[in-house]
Amino acid sequence: MIILLCGNTTINFSQNELVIGNAISHAPGSDIININENGIYQISYQLFGTKSGAGSFNFNSVLLVNNLSVDSTFNEGPVLEDIVNNRQTLTSTVILKLDAGSTLKLFGTSIEDINYQRARIDIEKIY
Repeated sequence: MIILLCGNTTINFSQNELVIGNAISHAPGSDIININENGIYQISYQLFGTKSGAGSFNFNSVLLVNNLSVDSTFNEGPVLEDIVNNRQTLTSTVILKLDAGSTLKLFGTSIEDINYQRARIDIEKIY
């Protein structure tokens, strides 16, 4: 869960609901998720955003590994004017091979001022 971040920004996660094992770690309130074990990870997220004012806008996200965007994780959600209250939720599930010592971030990207009001990320080491 996050509160009101705008435009191009990494998403801070305010809490950790369930952490089992040591494969990942995260300090509540931070945008950095630490990968502590080499492996294959399934990563799913939801990112909810709104834009003040009427009009269409682009609502996009991408995962960053070591502060570099992973192009295959780019998620695009154009919002048309007829969407109620100019709000949108992006969801995605990807599988990535990650190395111990890597960092993972969710990046909301838009040229418009988007308020990222809520987010959730689920990460599971599958191998």
